[in-house]
Amino acid sequence: MQKPLPLRPVPKHRETLPSFLSRIAAMNGVSATNFALDMGFSLKRFVEFEEVALSNLSLCGGLTDVQLEELMSWTGQSAGDVRMTFRGEEFVSRALRNPIIRGCPVCLQEDIELDRAEPLTQMMMRGDWQLRAVNLCVKHCHPIVPLWEQQSLARRYDLSSRFADILRDLQEGRLEQPRVNLSPYDLWLDTRLQTGADDTWLANHTLYAATTFCELLGKELLRLENASDLDRGAQLRLARTLGFRVACQGEAKIRAALNELATLADGANARPQKAFGRLYIDLNSAYLDKSEFAPFRKILRDCIVEVWPVAAGETVLGAIQTERQLHSILTASQETGIGEVLLEQFLVHAGAIDADDDRPTARKTFDALVYADLLAEIPTLVGPIGMQRAMGATKGQLASLAQDGVLVPRINTPKIKSPWRASDGIALVAELRALAIPIEPSDKCWEGMQAAKKRSDLGVGEIITEVRAGKLKLGRRTNLEGYAAFCVLKEEIDQVKSQNLVAVGGPVITAAAFGRRVGIRTQGWFEKLAAAGHTPATSMPHPKYGGEWIYASVRDIEVFHKRFLTTKTMKEEFERSKKALLLKLEEAKVQRFSPNGEDYGPLYLREDVEPVLG
Repeated sequence: MQKPLPLRPVPKHRETLPSFLSRIAAMNGVSATNFALDMGFSLKRFVEFEEVALSNLSLCGGLTDVQLEELMSWTGQSAGDVRMTFRGEEFVSRALRNPIIRGCPVCLQEDIELDRAEPLTQMMMRGDWQLRAVNLCVKHCHPIVPLWEQQSLARRYDLSSRFADILRDLQEGRLEQPRVNLSPYDLWLDTRLQTGADDTWLANHTLYAATTFCELLGKELLRLENASDLDRGAQLRLARTLGFRVACQGEAKIRAALNELATLADGANARPQKAFGRLYIDLNSAYLDKSEFAPFRKILRDCIVEVWPVAAGETVLGAIQTERQLHSILTASQETGIGEVLLEQFLVHAGAIDADDDRPTARKTFDALVYADLLAEIPTLVGPIGMQRAMGATKGQLASLAQDGVLVPRINTPKIKSPWRASDGIALVAELRALAIPIEPSDKCWEGMQAAKKRSDLGVGEIITEVRAGKLKLGRRTNLEGYAAFCVLKEEIDQVKSQNLVAVGGPVITAAAFGRRVGIRTQGWFEKLAAAGHTPATSMPHPKYGGEWIYASVRDIEVFHKRFLTTKTMKEEFERSKKALLLKLEEAKVQRFSPNGEDYGPLYLREDVEPVLG
């Protein structure tokens, strides 16, 4: 057969080479196997694209170079070890070659109708049916269904014989299934096979890698859907649709989907495999050395190291983690030797984790780089005694420094027994030493800062502030070391105290003491009156307990008495009995001071009382 046969078909759209061979064989009244043998070759040699066999078929079939190239393109040819080229893209062989041959029965029925007398001359195999990633016939919205299964390559691709075996089933519609709505995945895949056009993020990825990733991702996303009542085929179609819907939009959408899957694995020992299932397993094994899957591996790897506490040096999806990005309380405890309970209190205080996070310690994660200094610092912290020794201070001196905020614990939580940075105390002593002048132990003009505090009610914080500002001299007794050696001049302390008294209007008394003085013992009474703006008051730090307290200065007291009278001050001023005074006020219908219904006790406006009692 060295010239075109009189009876030969014209290649059809998407037809495969074995299909064309089978149709020319049918037109000449033989099987594809025998037709191949008549040309001097086995059918297998045509399927494997041996050059001489193809040349003979091209001559017998009257094929142009373009027609032969198109047939080969829709058939797929070997591209090395278990690889094939199909429609200009590279696939693994198993993605195209399978003992199970599939097709669309509606397409084949239309072929039969073209020549009912000789249907085998018209029935053809479309190349896209071979691709395992194809779900549907886009033309008829019909699922691609199994037509036959043959292990023998020659029998599998003797299509004229195989079509003859299923001809009756096709004519009677026994292979038909319910039609299915086309999905964006189906249209995208069909367009890319036909023209290579792709306007999605997947355009820069091979079709094999893209379809595989869509399927793997989609199968895991099925866990977020109510798909248990679907059959296997419907589940696979839905999985590919779900995966494509995410993947076609790019990395950000893929990461969001992966993060959602990660929440499904919230157990103490849950690893990435539990969250990502076959997606993780296959990218970590079957596709680990496949370069076309590298972008997808990286996206999944980035998600893993941002969700799980992966240690430096650990291998994730084939890549060694150069540095740890996340710690969990568990891994941080294991690496530092710090107890989990103690560590968690520090991390909550630092804002690394939420106080109400109820996940297991293995899943409570935080930024390892941001909080690396904290992890390194915790073992170096000391308790009060250690702090006192480090800076040469007494218990009372440390308490005063802490109360005034001169020294601040690393964490102010009662359950933490070692909250202090020894370095803070040492730095304070070094700073003060640089400001101090040496003095003899016998010099009585000086006193320790703690003694100055007790004698003057000045806080050590205020004293140190004045020293730093150069307003107070600082001495250092030569017979002592550390903080306990520092002294201030008594005379200068007295001057500061006097200046403070002048600034607030003379000596002050507490609000409670002033209340007792004017005969009103209700707790908070004077504070309430002052807060409402009815009388002035002085706010000052309490010398012993710290914090802002309300006092009454000399000027505050003068202003109060000019405006108000109480039953006690009326009795003292008008020299009458309390009963007589109140009876007189009642007769004159003088009411207590109670603006807007506020109760301030037995308090009266002087301007209301004096005209009655004057």
